[in-house]
Amino acid sequence: MVCSVMFYNLENLYDTINDPLTNDDEFTPTGAKRWTEVKYRRKISNLGEVFSAVSSLPGGFPVLVGVSEIENDSVLDDLVGQKMLSGANYRYIHYESNDCRGVDVALLYKPNIFKVLESKPLKLILRSGREYIGRDILKVIGLLDGEKFCIYVCHFLSRRTGRDASCGFRRAGAETIYNDALQVREEHQGIKVIVMGDMNDGPSDFALANLLRAGKQKEGLEEGAFFNPMWTLMEEGLGTSLFKRRWTLFDNILVCKNLIASSGSEGFHIAPCGKGVHYAEIFKLNFMLEHGIPKRSYNGNHFSDGYSDHLPVLIHLEK
Repeated sequence: MVCSVMFYNLENLYDTINDPLTNDDEFTPTGAKRWTEVKYRRKISNLGEVFSAVSSLPGGFPVLVGVSEIENDSVLDDLVGQKMLSGANYRYIHYESNDCRGVDVALLYKPNIFKVLESKPLKLILRSGREYIGRDILKVIGLLDGEKFCIYVCHFLSRRTGRDASCGFRRAGAETIYNDALQVREEHQGIKVIVMGDMNDGPSDFALANLLRAGKQKEGLEEGAFFNPMWTLMEEGLGTSLFKRRWTLFDNILVCKNLIASSGSEGFHIAPCGKGVHYAEIFKLNFMLEHGIPKRSYNGNHFSDGYSDHLPVLIHLEK
């Protein structure tokens, strides 16, 4: 059995209705971007085209899809309700956070394969002990074809204010996940853990490499550590988005030790992508690109009828 797991930053998937509690004004019909129902429906359709293309990979539609930059349940309903996604029959889990722009993370899942047992939003706890007011981390525990998994979906603070000025918040996110995962392993013996999201840090940055203990080698993982299959892609100069005109690999999917086949684990394990040696892949087709980079919905305030400023990433599990 082959199952794929995907993460995709959907880039400002807003509805057209002004929410007085969040800063979403530019994504309204009278806002700076003149975000109309026609443009919104084009965005939804374009994203559906990406999902449909992904379904041609082994295993078909991904069983689990973490997404970020979604405004609310309404946009998720429209996304999973498209005819192009009808073969997946996706359900989703989403909680509203305190993000000032009103965007959150969510998990889409195929209910015939993944059974949700429990879910909750996790607040980031800073080293000062203060709770971070912003995007939450989504935690979901469920059964993937009968095996117990814990899934974390996150979107850490961006580098908009500068890498150093914002790094503490990304480190808080990594520490929050790591500490929670330790507790989950104690409470659920043998559970398998996947962490995915837009980390706004690359595989070699301190938050992922040190605090989440996510390395590039599958072999010799210590208890509590993660394998980050994105690391080798980064070393080859590949990326999912551009930051200051340079490719970055901020979109990551990490797996725990007992998802490595060589560790003697039973059931699902991470598998190579295709015939290559990579254990993760960046999904991109020509229609998703413009001048070789992700074709986004807007260039400034000009609607370019694109998809996202990020490319989706995937891993494959088999047993």
